[in-house]
Amino acid sequence: MRHAKCYTKGYPRPQFVREEFCDLSGAWAFSFDDKREGERNRWFCAFPAGKTIIVPFAYQTEKSGVNERENHDCVWYEREAEYSCERLKNKRLILHFEGCDYFTKVWVNGSFVGSHRGGYCRFSFDITDEVLSAGGRAKITIRAEDTLEAVQPRGKQSSLGRTVGCWYTDTTGIWKPVWTEVVPEIRLESVKITPSIKDYYVEFEATLNESAEGYSLRAVVSFEGETVSDTVSAFTRRILNVKTDLNGDGDLFRVRYWTPDKPNLYDVEFYLTRGGEVVDKVGSYFGLAECRTEGNCLMLNCNPVYMKMVLFQGYHKESGLTAQSEEDFVDDILLVKKLGYNGIRMHQKIEDERFYYYADVLGMAVWCEMPSAYEFKSETVCKVSEEWAEVVRQNYNHPSILVWVPLNESWGVPRILTDPAQQALSLSLYYATKAYDPRRPVISNDGWEHTKSDIITLHNYAQDADELYRFYADLNGALNGNHSVGYSQLRLPFTEGFCYGGEPVVISEFAGIGFRSDSQAGWGYGDSVTDAEAFCARLKSLASALQKIDGICGFCVTQLTDVETEINGLCDIERVPKAPIETLRGAIGK
Repeated sequence: MRHAKCYTKGYPRPQFVREEFCDLSGAWAFSFDDKREGERNRWFCAFPAGKTIIVPFAYQTEKSGVNERENHDCVWYEREAEYSCERLKNKRLILHFEGCDYFTKVWVNGSFVGSHRGGYCRFSFDITDEVLSAGGRAKITIRAEDTLEAVQPRGKQSSLGRTVGCWYTDTTGIWKPVWTEVVPEIRLESVKITPSIKDYYVEFEATLNESAEGYSLRAVVSFEGETVSDTVSAFTRRILNVKTDLNGDGDLFRVRYWTPDKPNLYDVEFYLTRGGEVVDKVGSYFGLAECRTEGNCLMLNCNPVYMKMVLFQGYHKESGLTAQSEEDFVDDILLVKKLGYNGIRMHQKIEDERFYYYADVLGMAVWCEMPSAYEFKSETVCKVSEEWAEVVRQNYNHPSILVWVPLNESWGVPRILTDPAQQALSLSLYYATKAYDPRRPVISNDGWEHTKSDIITLHNYAQDADELYRFYADLNGALNGNHSVGYSQLRLPFTEGFCYGGEPVVISEFAGIGFRSDSQAGWGYGDSVTDAEAFCARLKSLASALQKIDGICGFCVTQLTDVETEINGLCDIERVPKAPIETLRGAIGK
């Protein structure tokens, strides 16, 4: 595996790497605030003695050291860190949270520094002044509020306060890394990287943290140590757009594409300069990958691609939504490849960014899906729209992400079939995503009841292969809502006013075969099987049925692992396959 040159193991943001950072994982003081009295009693000045938690694990998990499953809507954290005032001279200290669920307030040395709403994305605060005024000491206090409200984007976190079927234990508070970073006063805030397979160039949209005169951007692109391009452009405004040529002599076809089979990555170093002096340096990388639709065919770069995906919830036995180490990401992706799949549909979760990094490096296509709300109100519109915009912006540069999925199975928009307002939310998410990223396909509502959608995705958990084949053998009939045969729980493929327009079709959830080798009770689709032979035989028959149908260009098997009471994984929650890997691989064909 060839790592992107810029990446340092442990750095939480692999797409935008600087040299100096401090990981704040580990023991923090912790307290429940069931009476919501912490702010009134100024816990940010005098934190109550009591519990300790291991960050970044949620209190509901074993790895947190708390392991409390009872619901607590409000929790507090605190820890201290020390920084060199001399090192911070003419610099800024930024405090980053990769994910804290759901509404977060932060104080440093008793001073309020900011808040953020949303459980899945990165947010940051400049804490320099607070730290310098205390001689380098940083007492960081955090309040996290996480209700069970259904208007909040929850994903697979149960809104009932308990595990029910395929909805799992809630995740409250910090569940991704917390870290600090020393940065220049004037610096690169972000760089949006857009490669083009049509013209063999890459465009950099570089943004400064504030307007400033006399700064230039030098971008050095290389592949396996050989320089491909070296360009310098002046900032005349805060945002700079510059294109650079990718044609090189190292390959007969002038460029190297990114695919799951050959995950070629270009390294890029950004230098922010002023008067010939480098004031900021950031490492990054990109892949030349373009997923698009061409008629009813799904294309990756210049070639048709048949997606063999597996649904993945991203849960771990002792740590819930949080991986215990980077090796967990590597192991999961390699397991999926060994099982014969070329893609992961990351279901109802925005993963740690290091997962997407390893998908880039190892070659694993990913469908990125917004965690759903479960009720349609005015707040739903605002909360889903705002957080989805953060998701797309923060993960745009990853070549492994081929498809965006803002809604799933009408969750949060239960009357989208006929309600113009709910259809409008679907359309607004579709078009807002296309405005920021016109290159990737967007699925308006994965599974059924589509509005405008680049790929038509259908969910079907029929457990009989003949029934599954009969339903989709007349694919046009199925796409027009012909339910004379087939799985009884199927919904109409389109909302009122929308119809099939020749787009690619993917069966993005099927199988879901309930099976646990120890025969304990659990939740799965249809009649559960009791042995590995029956499990593999049913999976093979269902996959074979779909592969015989013209017009279907991919499928997604539910799912990679068991989770809590759900027993329809190819593996158990500890990633132990339920049958020999070669047998499971053979079940989905070559």
